[in-house]
This record gives sequence, structure tokens and C-alpha cells, in this order.
Amino acid sequence: MISRKTINQIQNAPIPDRIQVIKILLESLQHDMNHSTSRERYPKPFRVRTFNLGADVSLDRDDMYAQRGI
Repeated sequence: MISRKTINQIQNAPIPDRIQVIKILLESLQHDMNHSTSRERYPKPFRVRTFNLGADVSLDRDDMYAQRGI
């Protein structure tokens, strides 16, 4: 946690110094976010479950649209 003394120093610092603090914090956050998202980009394995709809399902779009009158 940031101490109250540090917060007061930042609040009383000149604007260019405060902007520099913001830039440093932003770079730190971007660095942390890049590392956390790069680890999560790998696809997780999944299992495909088959099931029976009870009837033959036509996958022909033209036929399906023709039946609907579209």
C-alpha cells in the first residue's frame, strides 16, 4: 500500500513531475497487463459431445432458405 507521505508528496509536486508519475504508472500497468493476457491466450482444450436431434438435419443453406420462402 502507498503511504500517506508518498501521496502527499505526489499531490504537492509540480505538474510535470506528476505527469511523469502517471506515465510511469501507466507503463507499469501496461507491462503487467501484457504479461497476464499473453499467458491466457492459449486455447483451452475442449471436448465435443455428439447428440441426436431425432431427425435428419439438412445443412444446405439454399434448401433451408427456399423452405422458408426467403
